Amino acid sequence: MPKTSKTRSAALGAALALAFPTLGCSPSAPTSNALVFEGMRLIVGDGSAPIENGVFVVDEGRFLAAGAVGQVETPPGAHRIDLTGRTVIPALLDTHVHLSVPR
Repeated sequence: MPKTSKTRSAALGAALALAFPTLGCSPSAPTSNALVFEGMRLIVGDGSAPIENGVFVVDEGRFLAAGAVGQVETPPGAHRIDLTGRTVIPALLDTHVHLSVPR
């Protein structure tokens, strides 16, 4: 039984779909320079309890927001970084400091 052009087109489409499963579905590049760190235990450093599913936003080297996932507005198109399973203390810069007056 000869194949029709419709059957050949369908077979070609199925072969391409199997060979290139992400064709036409590539993720878009971030449209913002902001970084969104999310999913971590977040210790803010103000004496409050740790936030178990935290998020914080950094843009141009500055913290814009910190809090619980779903409560912090994140910039559209920001690059997202998953820190699930980690603990972050963004205010802790150096744990070993000698305070003295320079001579």
